[in-house]
Amino acid sequence: MKIAIAGSHGLIGNNLVTFFRKSNNHVSRIVRSKDQNGIFWDPSTGYINHEKLENYDVVINLCGEKIASLNPFFKNKDKLIQSRVTTNLILSKTISKLNNPPKYFISASAIGIYKPSRKKITESSNLNQGFLTQLALEWEEASRFFDNDKTKIVNLRLAQVISEKSFYYNAISNITKYLKISRFGNGRQRWPWVSIGDAIGAIKFIIDSNQIEGAVNVASPKLLSCKEFLKIFSSNNNSYNFIRIPKLLIKISTNKYSEEILMNDYPVFPEKLISSGFSFKDNDLEKYISSFN
Repeated sequence: MKIAIAGSHGLIGNNLVTFFRKSNNHVSRIVRSKDQNGIFWDPSTGYINHEKLENYDVVINLCGEKIASLNPFFKNKDKLIQSRVTTNLILSKTISKLNNPPKYFISASAIGIYKPSRKKITESSNLNQGFLTQLALEWEEASRFFDNDKTKIVNLRLAQVISEKSFYYNAISNITKYLKISRFGNGRQRWPWVSIGDAIGAIKFIIDSNQIEGAVNVASPKLLSCKEFLKIFSSNNNSYNFIRIPKLLIKISTNKYSEEILMNDYPVFPEKLISSGFSFKDNDLEKYISSFN
């Protein structure tokens, strides 16, 4: 199988490259430097040689500037849009020109597209309003520039991906170990998460199915509240956590994007994957992160 990956040097991308190459697949990185091995592109100008993507089975786009920041004045909207919408649009337009297009175009997206809810959130749940939702909508829409019956489009609505090297894992480890935080707000809001292994496994499962398409929630079916989540991390760090951060303090000390990530209730459930027969291996967060030690 021939696979081309943009955003291949990020957490998911690096793991995907390693995983598929170990399985004897041909994997090409879509890169921004002519000095690197791979298919060169320049998203700032829209340049990519479409002929270089002929005869690939799968094209994957994982590009996306980091959203969360503790800087209350952080906005960076242009970079957030360009790294997601612009890159998807370039690849989508490129696919529209191919004589032998891929069977799958898979793009990252985000669970921030959904309206917060106390009920289980599936792929058919209501969407939210505001910048993050609009960003995700445009991100997904940009992947649909072409119209052919040969290429299925998948938008991975990803929960926070956890691995020993992930920014999210290290950030939560630090705030529980050193700041002793036990909850944000009342702590009842659900925080969707998924292990890097299950994220990679889900992508492979989607490709192998040759049937799954559209929006796909990639999140552990084991729903955890903020309070439960932080308790597991504090236990892993052998620390006693007792500090509750009031919602008002979060509002004035972080930007709106981070506030939504910390405070919105997102009981995201991977209904499409589960109903298609995918089995998550890392449903026990405590057991999973304890394996890092």
